[in-house]
Amino acid sequence: MEAVVQLIATKRAREIQEIISDLELLKLDPRYREAAEINIRFFKAARSIFSFIHWLIFVAPELRRKRESLLELGDLPLEKWQRRGYDALAKIERHKFARIVTTGFARELCQIILKVKEIENNNEALVMLDFGFGGGELGRRVFEELPHVPLVYIGVDITPANIELAKKAFKPLHETGEIVFKEIPKVDDETIDTLRQLANDTSKKVVAVCLGDIFDLDKYVSPGKIDIICHSRVLHHISPVDRPRLVDICQRLSPITVEMDDRYCFWFKFWATLGTWVIYPSVTLMNGAVLSWLRDPAKEELRGYFKLVPPFCYVRLIFGQNIYSQDEKWEAAMKTLVRDFSFKG
Repeated sequence: MEAVVQLIATKRAREIQEIISDLELLKLDPRYREAAEINIRFFKAARSIFSFIHWLIFVAPELRRKRESLLELGDLPLEKWQRRGYDALAKIERHKFARIVTTGFARELCQIILKVKEIENNNEALVMLDFGFGGGELGRRVFEELPHVPLVYIGVDITPANIELAKKAFKPLHETGEIVFKEIPKVDDETIDTLRQLANDTSKKVVAVCLGDIFDLDKYVSPGKIDIICHSRVLHHISPVDRPRLVDICQRLSPITVEMDDRYCFWFKFWATLGTWVIYPSVTLMNGAVLSWLRDPAKEELRGYFKLVPPFCYVRLIFGQNIYSQDEKWEAAMKTLVRDFSFKG
């Protein structure tokens, strides 16, 4: 046991030094100097449990005050570390505890899918687009919860490493014939129609993954083509300037968008992060987790229709504009959907 602990510590120390060396080079680029310096301080602190606790208690709250400009290692142009971080995330998402954490998200999303299916009241497959979808874990959870609901799941991500992870994750389901899997060059009206027809003809769930930018989506997709847009733990990767534009695109393309994310709670995240440091050797995953939660909104900052879900997460509904706006059935359904949600303007 002692030898294993020593091996993990040695591996972590070596990895931290490699990361710091790459960040020192990146620091020469004025665009990334501040972000590189913040991350260098983080990884130097992560060398020991005592310096890491000091960083969490005294440095992290200071960074929270300028959270809008924070970038984690995965946001920086260092492909090697991006890939390692996403690989580690994919592994931990399959862990029992991680699945418990995302259960609230999956259940809320499934309820909304069923309600939208009820509104449409036809045999057509529902089209759901998940952007910033990572390895597609949320989609797989939905498949487990709703095995008999005809569904097209389109995952869009700007990071090539995530597309590769998703292809690996969905490959077993495709090979056993449980789903139809496609990699598509872009999301447009014709592609959506083709995927929906494929789901209708095969009576299987269809999964399509696309390397692309969500901000290009409205160039190729007509309003109402997508039944549901969803995203989970994505907002901290998007700049405050771009977030209103993101909401606008979602409102123009889909009748409902389901936003799922964490909310800020220092002590819960403190102990969770400390636990990660002790039991999980991936420093890239730890970096992403910490600099992500520093950017999460507090409960008091939430606006619109939202619901708090454990542990310290939230789900927010964003309704489309001028999509089915005159449909009385949709108006009634909206009231049903928000019944358990709070509203703050």
